[in-house]
Amino acid sequence: LQGPSVLSVTAQIAIADAASIVLLPLVIDIERAPRAALGALAIAGCAVVVFLALRAAHVRGWRKRGHHYSEQHRFALELRVSLILLFGLSAIALSTHVSIMLAGFALGLVVSAIGEPRRLARQLFGITDGFFGPLFFVWLGASLQVRELADRPAFIALGVALGLGAVLAHGSGRLLGQPLTLAVFSAAQLGVPVAAATLGTEQHLLAAGEPAALMLGALLTIATTSIAGALAARVSQPDARSG
Repeated sequence: LQGPSVLSVTAQIAIADAASIVLLPLVIDIERAPRAALGALAIAGCAVVVFLALRAAHVRGWRKRGHHYSEQHRFALELRVSLILLFGLSAIALSTHVSIMLAGFALGLVVSAIGEPRRLARQLFGITDGFFGPLFFVWLGASLQVRELADRPAFIALGVALGLGAVLAHGSGRLLGQPLTLAVFSAAQLGVPVAAATLGTEQHLLAAGEPAALMLGALLTIATTSIAGALAARVSQPDARSG
């Protein structure tokens, strides 16, 4: 399961998730869409300013000198600057009534555009996957009312419909010549349903049981993706042996 096809699927997933997370705060509550759009523009403007400042520091060599100084004295200077910028953008997001996920996404684009050192990448990975990620999912899981799915079976049907709908929508890539297994493989949805459930819970926009239905649909897409990945691997093995 390697090659240009898998790379194209990975690019599809990344682009679709990025665009959806950016647009989600604007469409989840239509009445507040103008204010959310202004907040998103404020975050984007601040991200551009941060990018220009970091770019200037990189061109003038300040970033490189700071990197060596931090490495020699074990100050984790780059990590501290990244966290300060993240918390600053998050404060602006809260003040403009925009989700802090947009602030984190904007800063991630800035860091990626500048180019993050390997040490900073490992540090950020440790903080996100070692602390903030588990903390966020524990909070989200505790806020979901799974019992409401059993009390209202209609939400179970809603979750199944959302999951199967996502698989069918991505499976339409078969009409353009993409292998069916790879088309279904790109249907995995976790970031967008999590973002929708989080925003809906925070802003009280979803009815009781709807966030759990969203997560049920996401789990179904992950299950179908696992099956599609296993089938694609089986198909590729005979091809590799024959080649």
